[in-house]
Amino acid sequence: MYSDRHNSGYRVSDWRGPRTLAERPIKSAPMVIDGRVMNESSFITYVERLKILDPQPTRVFLHHTWKPTRESWKGKSTIAAMKKYYEKQLWRDVDGTLREGWTAGPHIFVADDGIWLFSDLRLDGVGVRGHNTGTRHVEMVGNYDEQLPSGATLDNTIAVLGMLHVKFGLDIANLGFHRDLGSKSCPGRAVQKEWIIPQVAQWIDGYRRSKTPAAPNDPAAQVRQMREALLWMIKRRLIPARPESPLSKEAARRRLLGPITAEMQLNIAGQAYVAQVFSEGLLMRADGSGKILSVAEMEKLLLNQERKA
Repeated sequence: MYSDRHNSGYRVSDWRGPRTLAERPIKSAPMVIDGRVMNESSFITYVERLKILDPQPTRVFLHHTWKPTRESWKGKSTIAAMKKYYEKQLWRDVDGTLREGWTAGPHIFVADDGIWLFSDLRLDGVGVRGHNTGTRHVEMVGNYDEQLPSGATLDNTIAVLGMLHVKFGLDIANLGFHRDLGSKSCPGRAVQKEWIIPQVAQWIDGYRRSKTPAAPNDPAAQVRQMREALLWMIKRRLIPARPESPLSKEAARRRLLGPITAEMQLNIAGQAYVAQVFSEGLLMRADGSGKILSVAEMEKLLLNQERKA
């Protein structure tokens, strides 16, 4: 793996030792990457099941790609291009030997189309020169020197940072930025720790609450926990409700989870209507047995069991 023993060497432009015109770099073995793309739910499950090798990571660093931008990102083909780019980089090891090609890179690229796994999360990668041992590196796709990340890229980044800090037992307050240890603006001048860290902390709090089992003899608590877990899953898709709206009142009566659009005017068969889309949840047993229930039906089932007890 490309460890700090190698990364504490020199970039070719920094080297001040002797060099010859005939010098040829020693080609590194091809970089091995994962290459899978995941949504937030799949990534959480993947990391939960991942066996981390000792020594455990001590810090997570956030980066931005700068290039590719969000507009030029092409998913799998861009991942392949990044791998090819890293494999052409020249560097010198601590003995001054000229080498071509990193053998690892960042661990994750986060984009609008998902969470892309790159270097093995169980092992050290490359992200901050001289600080790669015991660290993990997350790249937000895009240039955030002038604008903040948003949309799916931001949502995925928050989930990735939150899940990694939970998995490694790290304090999100110690999140690292590439620019902490160099002259780069990375992860973008617009991105400040006081902006991103509270959002990740909120995600971590919701994740931990969703994993805390309610007392088996307290159905009311189970109902609350189920609803909190479902709301946590869709938290960034909901918009503020208007409690006085007839549609909001009816949604609450039907035990829907919350609005995901504002009210809008529709004309149906010549009649004017006000419409709003709300989120609903369906639940089924993991083994596929039993009926599929709505959130309201599950709540009713749990509370009826309390009354029978």
